[in-house]
Amino acid sequence: MFVLPTFAFGVVGSPTSVFNSSLTFPVVQVFDTELEFVTQTDAPNYTIVTARDTDKFYIWTGSKWIMFNKN
Repeated sequence: MFVLPTFAFGVVGSPTSVFNSSLTFPVVQVFDTELEFVTQTDAPNYTIVTARDTDKFYIWTGSKWIMFNKN
């Protein structure tokens, strides 16, 4: 007899961080929009990010984002 699997659905909490802490330096994380990360303050030090809607690289210093133009 074949039995279909059943699943319990629960509330999935939002991630505590949008940053992938398993990446090793140097890696540039790419986001769709700048707003996905620019307000975050929990990035590991020296995280490098960019977004598809901007022409800047951002580096997290541990206390603020520093912006660099890609050009």
